[in-house]
Amino acid sequence: MHNKIFFGTEMKRFLSLIVILIGLLSGLKASGQATLFDFPVAPDTCSNIESRCNYSIQHFWDNCNLTKPFEAQNDSLLMDAMITYFDIMKAGANLNVSLASARELMFKSQANHDNFLKLMAMAEYLLYYHDYEILDDLYLTFAQSAADASWMKKDAREHYAQQIKRINASKLGQTMLNFEFTSITGARKRLYDVKSNGAKMYVLMFSDNDSGSSIERMRLNTDVALSRVVASGEVEVINIVVGDTPKKWDSDSQSYASTWIVGASKDVAGKIDLRIMPCIYILDEYFNVIAKNKTVDFVKKLM
Repeated sequence: MHNKIFFGTEMKRFLSLIVILIGLLSGLKASGQATLFDFPVAPDTCSNIESRCNYSIQHFWDNCNLTKPFEAQNDSLLMDAMITYFDIMKAGANLNVSLASARELMFKSQANHDNFLKLMAMAEYLLYYHDYEILDDLYLTFAQSAADASWMKKDAREHYAQQIKRINASKLGQTMLNFEFTSITGARKRLYDVKSNGAKMYVLMFSDNDSGSSIERMRLNTDVALSRVVASGEVEVINIVVGDTPKKWDSDSQSYASTWIVGASKDVAGKIDLRIMPCIYILDEYFNVIAKNKTVDFVKKLM
């Protein structure tokens, strides 16, 4: 599958850190390895999963000296700690407890700017660029701490500010931005203009003019189960080409189903959170986001 990540303007240091982290993630040691610091153990007074997770999240970084520089040779252990931290959140921690802990972590880590940058790069890779299922609100907490850090360079702060803007316009659980697009007939429309009275779900696919997107559109177009629910009116497929309106729609006509709503938007990538390409959002009948940044394979399994 053709995956394309939309990078905003950011410091070269951040980009190099993320490249390093990709290698670290694939090379983590098996469970039972040494840890960078001692992880907390919930007391017996925490009698259920949520209370134990909450305690662990609240005290996770207690034994980590955030003012002392993280040594490069310990980056894999730090990555392992971040993964464990997020795994505990996913296991059953209260969302508000998790968000408060993340805010406190990033506030305290500013005592050492290099540590802050490294933690931010790891959070960005795990929660944004990597396929790590977790709520937008958690990543926004990290991104906001970076956008608000006056000591960071302007381009880095702008990078995170733009991420925040795009995520907030297309968060899980909220109504999708009513963006503009040009239909295949040349008419100017907005997303809400395509509302169908019978549709209970919208498959909103953002693609481009590359061959990878054409192949994925074809895979979606030829899916029997999806075609059946589209024909019944239960599901509506909307395919938006990201970028300039194609000069010849006909050249790609076989990858678009005649039952789809097709259009193009030059500026949508700057307004909506698109982390891969092609990128699929699943919307309910009211255009609320119920899944985001998904692939054709996800849709096929959903059907």
